[in-house]
Amino acid sequence: MFKKVGFPFLMALIRPAVTVAAKLIAPGIGSSALPNFHASKSSAVSQSDATTLANHRADISAILKPVSLSSPELPLLDVDFCGECLPLDQTDVVDRWKHVFSLFRTHASDLGNLRQRADAFFPIIDPILEKYDIPDDFRYIPLAESALQPKAISRAGAAGYWQLMPGTARALGLKVSGRTDERFNVLKATDAACRYLRKLYDQLGSWSLVAAAYNAGPGYMKNQLKRDDHRDYYRMTLPRETRYYLYRVLLYKEVMSRPDDYSSFLTPVQQTAYQPFSRLAVERIS
Repeated sequence: MFKKVGFPFLMALIRPAVTVAAKLIAPGIGSSALPNFHASKSSAVSQSDATTLANHRADISAILKPVSLSSPELPLLDVDFCGECLPLDQTDVVDRWKHVFSLFRTHASDLGNLRQRADAFFPIIDPILEKYDIPDDFRYIPLAESALQPKAISRAGAAGYWQLMPGTARALGLKVSGRTDERFNVLKATDAACRYLRKLYDQLGSWSLVAAAYNAGPGYMKNQLKRDDHRDYYRMTLPRETRYYLYRVLLYKEVMSRPDDYSSFLTPVQQTAYQPFSRLAVERIS
């Protein structure tokens, strides 16, 4: 807009405000100090000029004021985990779904690197998932657990792609010691994880509950199922991390399997813009 109006024209608009300011603060010609105005004689003039100056400044500020642009809305598409639909008719479910997407949005620039790692990882684990009749959606568990970092270790001591705890890994037949840690062996760790997932499903009978148990532990989930009169993951009282866990897994499924559907939300948008000159502002300044 400034290119069309022209800098000289802009200065012409602002010059009256500068002139008023000069009248208020500049000493008289030949004087060595600011004039010592008597309050009773100068108060009306000073207040009027100050008001005019304030109005000019307000008009200039209005012209250059940043305007926030609204962020795009997250598209609420049909989403399911192993055939169990995400109940987007529930307000709290929608809120959690939007929350995990908003958090991921700041890391969306890493999606390309993650997809490259997944392209190499999925062909290795998919046959093992099929061997144990584990649904394909569980291929996204390692993305949520370790971001496919092979040497990932959590503060609690979980390690590898599948973030297996030492005790769980040993119970599944993996060697975990100072010299050898088979949690970092993608084939052995995936086979162990699939055996564990199959066992959990035989106990819980729901793949969403299996995912929750993978995060919180089977003992916790069994106790929680005794307290609740339903078996709905989305309505259960769970620890915060577990409450959001399946949403994180589903997020990776969505952005990896159909990224174009979420590109408008994940692509950063410019946050401010400048208002164009309004006719009223121009008339008032001039």
